[in-house]
Amino acid sequence: MTTNTSMAATRRGGWRQHRKGTVVRCGIGLEDFIGGDLVKLDLGRWLSDVEEHKALAIYSPHEGGYEGRYLNRLRYQGYQFLDLTARGLGDPETTLTKVHPVCPAHVGKQPIARWYFPPEVDYRLSLLPPNAKGLVVWIIEAKVLSKAELQFLALLPSLRPKVRVVAECGNWRKFMWKPLKEISGLTANEGA
Repeated sequence: MTTNTSMAATRRGGWRQHRKGTVVRCGIGLEDFIGGDLVKLDLGRWLSDVEEHKALAIYSPHEGGYEGRYLNRLRYQGYQFLDLTARGLGDPETTLTKVHPVCPAHVGKQPIARWYFPPEVDYRLSLLPPNAKGLVVWIIEAKVLSKAELQFLALLPSLRPKVRVVAECGNWRKFMWKPLKEISGLTANEGA
């Protein structure tokens, strides 16, 4: 009885089985040479969805880095960015569209002060260069925001037409996005 297999020792002392005369073929594509995470064919759909929906909720993988490609694509289109974290935002309506007070931390004997800051979105819109396409309010950690705060962010582009909102609402296996109106519970006819 003859067999087509032979046993070979590995460096670690284990044994593995080799087959003589058989060829194992692996499907090799472009992503094997460049890296599968670099080949994203959905950037055109990303741009059209940002223009169509104006407020998006994104879900990126835990390891991060993917959102930078989509951010850069918007930057190449002529958008300026206002990066905020949801944890220190406070009330989004007051912080983004109204003059709001800020009380800095005092250390013991210093008097309690209150400073007033201009609305973040209006201030940034006034500083936009003439050739800019608009302002993207990119909010990280938006998963901590309440439904009412997400609804305001979904309606912000209707209040300020040159503003687009991108909110990082969680994580997923691959980079995906949905309209923020769906996530916040607004339907299409209520937001209009």
